[in-house]
Amino acid sequence: MPRLSVILPVRNGEETIARAVTSTRKALPRDAEIVIFDDGSTDSTPSVVQTLESGSVRVITSPTSVGVATALNTLIERTDSEYIARMDADDVTLRGRFGYQRRAISPEAAVNFTTVLEWRPDKRRVSPAAPLPISARAFPYHLLMTNPVSHPTLFATREALVRVGGYRQVPAEDYDLWLRLAVAGIGIRRLALPALLYRMHPQQVTSSLEWRHGSWTDETVAAAFAELSARLLGRRFSRLVSLGFNSDIDQDEFEGTLADFAARLESAIAVLPPWDRRILMRRLAKRSEAVRAMRAVESGV
Repeated sequence: MPRLSVILPVRNGEETIARAVTSTRKALPRDAEIVIFDDGSTDSTPSVVQTLESGSVRVITSPTSVGVATALNTLIERTDSEYIARMDADDVTLRGRFGYQRRAISPEAAVNFTTVLEWRPDKRRVSPAAPLPISARAFPYHLLMTNPVSHPTLFATREALVRVGGYRQVPAEDYDLWLRLAVAGIGIRRLALPALLYRMHPQQVTSSLEWRHGSWTDETVAAAFAELSARLLGRRFSRLVSLGFNSDIDQDEFEGTLADFAARLESAIAVLPPWDRRILMRRLAKRSEAVRAMRAVESGV
């Protein structure tokens, strides 16, 4: 039984899947496997992934598309390793990734991520992100303002993912999972060093305004967020970004909600180290500014 399974869903990734798999295979420890889920691809992806099969690479094929959440849950169900890591079909794994992340697993943090190098192949440019870690104590508070990690850098114990039920069919299936892990008290941290070339391109789903609106208004994700805010701040809040286009509340209620959120957050994080507090309050200021700007656009001010 492999100790680590790297799960990789792909749909119509004929141009990038080979490099993604090859780079990941080069970084694999001996006791690991890559398991690919071909999600009903209609290009040449099926034939490409078949050529990649080996002793350490398995392929699961779906004749029709089932969506990323179902693909990921199938991959989790069809593996039995102690650890699960993620990879995307258009990114590149850096050497040393899996040993680095496995050594960081601990009783305090059963899930971890890394920073990434943003990669723009069309411009032949790689942009390093600031190598800023997020501690397990601070991570849940970051989730109340944004998703601070890249999904394909996930490394987790299987037990942690299974305990909260895996992925759900929602617009932001990754962020939704992080929220539920945090609610369950499962430690999450972000490591400082990058372990992935993260491809940036205009066709990314998350760059779509329609997708973002769908994520911000999804009731299932909203409920998970409210549960985490109640656990951390003592009140069930809506996501801050959803306030920006909520026409059902007037300006006074809008500002009052932001002020209450800020006051409760500042009080809750008072027990954290000064560095964590400064980063969180800086993130809150930026998020509040963005939400106010969003509201101004929505209201035509």
